[in-house]
Amino acid sequence: MTIFVLSGGHRIALAGAAAMLLLTTAASAALPPYWQRVHEIQAILDDGDVGRALHEAPIDRIERTAEDRYQVQAGPCTLEIRIIGESRSDPGPRKFHLEAGAATCR
Repeated sequence: MTIFVLSGGHRIALAGAAAMLLLTTAASAALPPYWQRVHEIQAILDDGDVGRALHEAPIDRIERTAEDRYQVQAGPCTLEIRIIGESRSDPGPRKFHLEAGAATCR
């Protein structure tokens, strides 16, 4: 391990500097799949259009049916949701918006 001496007499190990760089880079990168899914489900729960399409019925279930597709069930109604990714040039968590289909109620 290489030790660097900085101005002021502070020492830093190369491994420590590399770890700091990786942590800084990771903070601006895309979310891991688990947290991306949490972010998508939270967006569904927070979306007013979803609530209106389901006639304000409480959501009973959110199921991921395919890549970027969810099915929301609220009482007798189901609603298909598509996740539409937005293009971006800067690093960071994926930006997206929701596209809801028409609710089907039995």
